[in-house]
Amino acid sequence: MKRLIILIILFSNFAFADQKDARLIELFDKLFLSTNNMEASKLLFNIWDIWSIADNQETQILFDEANQFMDVGELDNAIELFSKVIEQSPEFAEGWNKRATVYFLKGELNKSISDIEKTLYLEPRHFGALDGLAEIYLIKDDLLGAAATYRRILEIIPSSKKSQDRLRLINDLLV
Repeated sequence: MKRLIILIILFSNFAFADQKDARLIELFDKLFLSTNNMEASKLLFNIWDIWSIADNQETQILFDEANQFMDVGELDNAIELFSKVIEQSPEFAEGWNKRATVYFLKGELNKSISDIEKTLYLEPRHFGALDGLAEIYLIKDDLLGAAATYRRILEIIPSSKKSQDRLRLINDLLV
């Protein structure tokens, strides 16, 4: 029975993915062309699902545990485990992004920015990291930085109502 389970895991299409997964090309193409909010939401969910799959089982287990700590507000434990995820799989963009999120939640904005930059280096289309960066720019009253970041999101998701609205508001404030 153990062998069967191992074989299923090894040969499953789902086994391991991350930001290098070939399925992302089609999903991002569809997302770019989407004008339907329901369709776009589904595509975003599917992309995020792929991003959340580490390249090995040990990293995946740590990543899942770190997410559980983050979900219940145990932020220091989450940072510790996300740091281990990054140490084990430094090319796993979502590990960096999640740690950036926890730093943001703790108010450690410069550390968050540093991890967002690494996330975007590994996955330039990471709309979640870009959204977090835009929020930080707004907190820091850097309207030009926020506007530029919302424009980058719109290059990935032209139908993003939030990014359109925020960009319009920022442009009104800058006039």
